[in-house]
Amino acid sequence: MSSLAANLFTELSPRFFGLLSGANVGIYIDVLDLIERELPSRGDSLERTEVLELIEKVLTGGAAFEADGDDESHEGETHPASQILRRLLSAKWLEEEKRSDYRRTIYVEPSAQALLEAFRQIVSQNVASFTGKLRLVCDKLATLRYENSRTDLIWEELKDCLVQVRTGLRELRLIRKQVERYAQRQLKTVTISEALNIIYDEFSRLITQQCYRELIHARLPERLREAIQGLAALEQDDLALQKLRDDCLRNERDPARAMSEVLRTVEELSLALGDVEPTADRVDSSTADFARRSRSRIRYIQDVGSARRQQIKVIFDYVRERLGSVRLSDLESSLTLPPMLLSDVGLVGMASLARSRRYVPEGQRKPVASALTDEDRETSLREMEKNLRNALRLDRANKFVERLDLKTGEIASSSSMPVATEDDVLDVISCLVFASSGGANYRLKTCREESPTATPAADLKAGFNIEQFEVERK
Repeated sequence: MSSLAANLFTELSPRFFGLLSGANVGIYIDVLDLIERELPSRGDSLERTEVLELIEKVLTGGAAFEADGDDESHEGETHPASQILRRLLSAKWLEEEKRSDYRRTIYVEPSAQALLEAFRQIVSQNVASFTGKLRLVCDKLATLRYENSRTDLIWEELKDCLVQVRTGLRELRLIRKQVERYAQRQLKTVTISEALNIIYDEFSRLITQQCYRELIHARLPERLREAIQGLAALEQDDLALQKLRDDCLRNERDPARAMSEVLRTVEELSLALGDVEPTADRVDSSTADFARRSRSRIRYIQDVGSARRQQIKVIFDYVRERLGSVRLSDLESSLTLPPMLLSDVGLVGMASLARSRRYVPEGQRKPVASALTDEDRETSLREMEKNLRNALRLDRANKFVERLDLKTGEIASSSSMPVATEDDVLDVISCLVFASSGGANYRLKTCREESPTATPAADLKAGFNIEQFEVERK
């Protein structure tokens, strides 16, 4: 089996990658990016003069071009734009086509376009995002629990599921990296204004309100279990595996290797799905760590940067002047320090940070009269019945969905639901409250989730305006 490097340098020369080193690498990338973006509006090719104009545009933007040491200058060619163009052509990032009418057209080499797209993707991931690829894959694999769906699965779809899961894992790791980056920045803040700006502006807007919120709404643990069940059913279905092998034979002539490739893909997909939940848990852990660090940093800035700064400074100056050469572990238990004027001595105290618990005596129980009348019993029963009727419970939500008489996978809209009394309204509220519960026998989808910025439509039911939603029976 040939290595990646051997195959790569068969397609591309080392000079191609040499362009990405040296002092002018920034200019080369900006020029290529500008040329590649201009191609669609120019018929996918540019005249030589047009390319030189684009290079001049980059140079006039403030970029300073330095002559490459390994570049052989052509006689009479001293203009930077011409040198840059010739270097891009010789490194095979650009291709020049000489036509019969003596026109010279230039286009970007396909390998260079692929690498430029990778550069743009790296830059775009500076802001973490969650596109829901894992959710889509889980929904697709969950259908494999049914025999008809397994026989309809094609090889390209299975391979695409593996690619999408790996992309989703990469997005989760990127979210965690972004949260950790915020935590590191939080430790370097000097003022409360900077600390609060990271929390309520950058972190809240980019993480909590966008990708992290979508990650929570995706309900990955539940979807992953269904997806893994679907893959397990696929592994036991010989007919579906044979069909996938036949699809794979279009690219692989050996039937044994084709089946091996199918089984390997299923196994890698199962392993990748198993890594999703631990990765999501690490995102949660990093988010909680960011919250703890932010709280500690703000308290530290408040204590050190407030009006008590001078009081703390007196203590530190005293220790530095008199005990500069003594280790803290060598100090005697009795250490004479200036009187403490802090409101919270826990900041520099030597005692445990755990606060002592206060003993609260039990309240006296009010005796209940031993003799109850029939009227008292009836009143208590009516009050209990009213409390039970008005309570919001998961079983109430499930019974409400059962009354809709839906089959598994069927969807009912709120506009068609029989809601006529206040009890029916409480059933709907229970359905909305417990939609994310693990014991719910339904899935809930609202217009607000699809269009967060749009004003949701509402249905008038029993005198109440209820935002439109859909219920799908599990």
